[in-house]
Amino acid sequence: MRAWPLPLLIGGAAMFIGAAFSWVPSFWWDEAATISAANRSVGALFDLHALRDAVHGLHNLLLHWWFSLVGISEFTARIPGAVALGVGAAAVTATGQKLAGRRVAVAAGVLFAITPRVTWAATEARSYAFAIAGVAVLTLLLVTALTTGKARWWVPYALLVTASTVIFVYTATVIFAHAVTVLVMKRDGMRFGVTAVVGLALSGPFVVLAASQVRQVSWIPPLDGTVTRTILVDQWFPQAPWAAVLCAVIVVAGGVVAVRTGVTPGERMLLWVAVPGFAVPMTVLLVYSLASRNLYLDRYLSFTVPAMVLLVGWALARLATRWWTMLVVFVALVVAVSQAYVAQRQPFGKAGGMDYSAVADRLVEESEVGDCVAFEPTVSWAPTSPRALMDARPDAVTGLDDVGLGVSAVERTQLWSTDVSPSELARRASTRCAVLWVIADRDRETAWKLWHPNNVWWGFEPYRFTATDTFRELAEAGFEITDREPVHRLQLIRLKPVQTQ
Repeated sequence: MRAWPLPLLIGGAAMFIGAAFSWVPSFWWDEAATISAANRSVGALFDLHALRDAVHGLHNLLLHWWFSLVGISEFTARIPGAVALGVGAAAVTATGQKLAGRRVAVAAGVLFAITPRVTWAATEARSYAFAIAGVAVLTLLLVTALTTGKARWWVPYALLVTASTVIFVYTATVIFAHAVTVLVMKRDGMRFGVTAVVGLALSGPFVVLAASQVRQVSWIPPLDGTVTRTILVDQWFPQAPWAAVLCAVIVVAGGVVAVRTGVTPGERMLLWVAVPGFAVPMTVLLVYSLASRNLYLDRYLSFTVPAMVLLVGWALARLATRWWTMLVVFVALVVAVSQAYVAQRQPFGKAGGMDYSAVADRLVEESEVGDCVAFEPTVSWAPTSPRALMDARPDAVTGLDDVGLGVSAVERTQLWSTDVSPSELARRASTRCAVLWVIADRDRETAWKLWHPNNVWWGFEPYRFTATDTFRELAEAGFEITDREPVHRLQLIRLKPVQTQ
């Protein structure tokens, strides 16, 4: 019982660090996809994920129940991830304490809490935070089973193998990493083998379903020269390269000290848990991506953070033999990651600087019940129309007449609804609208590009709303622009029929 206060303390701190200002960044396209799925009936949700995005099904089901209790907002959508990461931090701390003592536990737990990939996951309404936490707890269960020799620990291990795989299918690769640990440590090999087979068998139907939907990630570009930076920096330290350098120095220096002084049996197990814990999943996915289609993106390997911080935490504890020296290193790391942390929590801090929440807020402030709303069908930099912001923030159109809606996402059994043609929009608006709000791409005179974390360029092509078919049809129907407000990537346009002014 006395071993738990430290993990709980660090877990609580990690949860607070992750949750702080997580509500500030605007929702973006990926989060809109989450809410689009979660904000429908359970039956409709299952119908959707039977056809596509099964890999997010369990997470979206959990959020469906959560939203039914607390509603949808930037805070409510992201706070479950911060809580999950608090659990992950506690598990990492407990693992370090069990194998190598209090100093390693503190080092690994604090590193987990401030790692940029973790603080990013806390602001992302996706399954990454749950995958990180699941692997951290799975690792703790493995270590507990191996060190105690008690069979009862393998039961929750098998169940969590299944749950982790269903929450994020890539985490199944951790089982191969744990197999390396068990083989090297020569402990409980038979029990582990049976447990792993049971866990993977239980999740087998889900894996088959997910594999049948692999086209969902066909957009990922092939591996290229950027993979080196992805592995060394972006996978764990996005926007914080100096933190990556500092952690690499710590590992090398700590390893040199360990070679000279030797390691305890517990430290040896920790190393054989940590190194395969990130190296094996990375290797499996890289080999598959080279042999077949690329599945390797930095954020997809988020779940390897627990193993990485165990290694770096162990090395730091070897170097920092006094608490004050460890504190100095923590301060240096906080400085190194602070820019990333602040950038993650800016209003337009999401990938591409997307502004769904900001536009939704302005629409709520400016519109009145009974006004009409529509969305320009395309933008040059996203695969859907700006209508996706309505999926992220359904409150923005409450009380408004959506005259631009084509077929709803639920009716299509898709993530996204469609927009009607400009001519149909104008026909509907002419008979139903005294005020029409249109959300469209922001006007720009020249093209420019933005490097997106998906390893692709987003192209922002020249655009003028007044040159679109949407505006021409509305103008012919008697509408004119009375106000327009550029937000960031999008703009909010107010139109009224000429005769009602």
